[in-house]
Amino acid sequence: MSLITLLIVIAIFAAVAAAATYFFHKSRNIFISLLQYFCGFLFIVSGFVKAVDPLGTAFKMEDYFAQFEFVARESFLSPIASVFPFMAHYSLAFSIFTIVLEIMLGIMLVLGSRPKFTAWTFFLLIIFFTILTGFTYLTGYVPDDVNFFEFTKWGAYEASNMKVTDCGCFGDFIKLEPRISFFKDIFLLIPAIIFLFKFRDFHRLFTPIVRTTINFTALAGLFIFCLYNSFWAEPIVDFRPFKNGTNVRDIRAAEMKASNEVPVTMIIKSKKDGKVTRLSQDEYMKRFKEFPKEDFEFSQEVGESEIPKTKISDFTIMGLDNDDMTESILDEKGYSLMFIAYHVPYTESSQQVTMRDTIYNKSDSTSTNNDSMTIKNIQSKIENISIKEWDPAWVNKFKDYILPIMESAQKEDIKSITVFGGVGNDDIRDIERVLGKEFSVAEADDKLLKTMIRSNPGIILWKDGRIVRKWHVASKPTWAKIKPYAK
Repeated sequence: MSLITLLIVIAIFAAVAAAATYFFHKSRNIFISLLQYFCGFLFIVSGFVKAVDPLGTAFKMEDYFAQFEFVARESFLSPIASVFPFMAHYSLAFSIFTIVLEIMLGIMLVLGSRPKFTAWTFFLLIIFFTILTGFTYLTGYVPDDVNFFEFTKWGAYEASNMKVTDCGCFGDFIKLEPRISFFKDIFLLIPAIIFLFKFRDFHRLFTPIVRTTINFTALAGLFIFCLYNSFWAEPIVDFRPFKNGTNVRDIRAAEMKASNEVPVTMIIKSKKDGKVTRLSQDEYMKRFKEFPKEDFEFSQEVGESEIPKTKISDFTIMGLDNDDMTESILDEKGYSLMFIAYHVPYTESSQQVTMRDTIYNKSDSTSTNNDSMTIKNIQSKIENISIKEWDPAWVNKFKDYILPIMESAQKEDIKSITVFGGVGNDDIRDIERVLGKEFSVAEADDKLLKTMIRSNPGIILWKDGRIVRKWHVASKPTWAKIKPYAK
């Protein structure tokens, strides 16, 4: 579904609700009622598609906080730069808070609860969203080696300049370009400002006691719902490309084929008279000798792919020896298991170690063959080394649930592989040592793994390149639960 389609559907429902409220409830102002319903329904929908997957919003907030820290450190905001890593640490809490607030504001607008409070909170939240999406969009004008606040060095808009390419306004339900998200929020400022002056004309459904009861019930239910989808289960509605039943092998091949076939137009501008020539890439390769680089300027115009690119195109699994295992995993016949650990939490400490350093020099003896070496002295020096302590809670989860499933599957001749993200080869080997078992391991981009599954660690059952089913570790999976799906 596109944003335009969604807005049209919401507008139709809002118009019907506003008309019914005007005729049967005798609202004071049908136009204000229409705005209440439109903004309320929009917030409920945009909040719900994020409430089914609060971790997705949390990961997006981490991207924002990392970018804010980078910009702040290189500008006059450097004194507050250290705040953003702290905020990133609590990104899930921020995610749940903003999601619940968004849906609650939608419900309160629909009901007409506490008009003045609702109007001002709605206005402030829209201001916050506008700043967020505006910053993201405007970074498209900022080259890589330029700080955001160096306005005089901004250049032409390039989508590749943006470090956060999707605002996450509608989660994975609808992917919006930051520019579209920014314009959406600018548009929503109009009703937000109107509400500040016209909150007294809000319609109010039901009695105050009923409205209050609905609000408190919704508040409690939403917090429980978000916590459930964060800690205890995979999203109950999966809008991600790696949902159950997805044939990753076929979709990846189709997307890559379509990407390779995207038409590229060469734009050739004469330095002498400014004349512009447009040629297809194939035609340019036949005639490139006609356009020497000293006489012409070149640029490219890339067309759109027939198949929209998704995160499936980025599906790449690498072995610890830097060998690409992607095709072998996707071409695996029959059932196979993939255990995913997109992050292995740890604490890091520094430890002093005494190192013995032996220094040699050449002997004064005359030798006709090789120069003899004598020990000059032996010295001791102290070095600081970093020690990682892997989180015991995470290690225990892996031992209690993943390893037993791995061993049971092996007895059934079902292959398995564990894919780590965010750690290096040495770390992976050390994790194996802590777990007390060697097994088939690989690594991948942590963002890819986070897109595939929200559980850490998590379990994916594959068959012939297709995702059969996913399990969250909090559901206490066992081989007995998984085996019926592997038949």
